[in-house]
Amino acid sequence: MEVQQVSSTTTDQTTKTPSLGKDQFLQILITQLKYQNPLEPLKPDEFLSQLSQLTSVEQLTNIAKNTEELNKSAGQGYIADWLSAVGKKVGVEGNVLTKGDEIVLKPQSDFDEIILTFKDLNTGNVKEVRLTKGQPLAYTYNEEGNVGVGITPLKDGKVINCGAELFRVVRGIQTGESGVQIVLGDGQALPVTAITKIRE
Repeated sequence: MEVQQVSSTTTDQTTKTPSLGKDQFLQILITQLKYQNPLEPLKPDEFLSQLSQLTSVEQLTNIAKNTEELNKSAGQGYIADWLSAVGKKVGVEGNVLTKGDEIVLKPQSDFDEIILTFKDLNTGNVKEVRLTKGQPLAYTYNEEGNVGVGITPLKDGKVINCGAELFRVVRGIQTGESGVQIVLGDGQALPVTAITKIRE
């Protein structure tokens, strides 16, 4: 009789909740074992059947969770779609460079020289590189360590406007809360939505 009451409780819970989670399923199984008739206990094959159902519910729950995570990152593409970006340079916002990263300068007017100032973020050491008119307006940083970069474009000794694009080497790909992320040389992870351009 009491087993029927548990069954009836199970029906009530099923009608109230559209799907049972593994915790609810385990509670029902424990309740059933607790109130089973001692003169007619649950047969081992029935018990194993219910345990296998519990395992199935847990696996389905895990599949549903993984599917939800994949759907979340689907808008930005799957991780396999971004693996080809490893080793390439991507345009991102910022002012930090690591070995192999490149800065492309875009002076707004005529200039005499552009001074690039690199400050090592660990030691504080500062290094300057001067690019004069006629030299390429792209500079690749080929030293070890992370540096912040500053730009001072000059015309007749006065500072003028100059834009710049930062291209950083992708060292790896990972997934995070925001979906697929690129990993840069300093370990910084950025969502792929932060990429403005991809270069070889």
